[in-house]
Amino acid sequence: MRNTTALRHTMTLMIGLMSLIMTPAWAGQFKEVGELEVHYNTLSTAFLTPEIAKQYDISRSGYRGLVNIAVLDTMQLGKPAVSADIQGQVKNLVGNSRDLEFTEIREGEAIYYIATFAADDEETYRFHIDLNAEGNRSASFDYNYTFYVDTP
Repeated sequence: MRNTTALRHTMTLMIGLMSLIMTPAWAGQFKEVGELEVHYNTLSTAFLTPEIAKQYDISRSGYRGLVNIAVLDTMQLGKPAVSADIQGQVKNLVGNSRDLEFTEIREGEAIYYIATFAADDEETYRFHIDLNAEGNRSASFDYNYTFYVDTP
């Protein structure tokens, strides 16, 4: 029974993440850095199901954002996910900065990293991400995201 529940939660999260991947907005949300392809997404934690939020100990709120990062190896057939040490910061336009604390999630062959942050409505945030992937491959990139308090 427990394995069935865990599998259902995993499938729910993966379907949710896949729906993000399939949207046109996701198509441009990756960076190619050397041998790595880094996919990233930012959204409100209010869009997580209560079950997924509980499973990963994430507070659901219109005022909390979630950063999701996956690192793929472009040198291997099928671009498999690779593990990485990820550091990040989020800064608003007036310069208030805070560190992001990423947690690694492994589900089957998928590896992704999530971090949450406090957010304000209609605030633009600048994210700086540093990563060191297995094989001593590193990358850094920045992106902006305007957060809107919205509930599903």
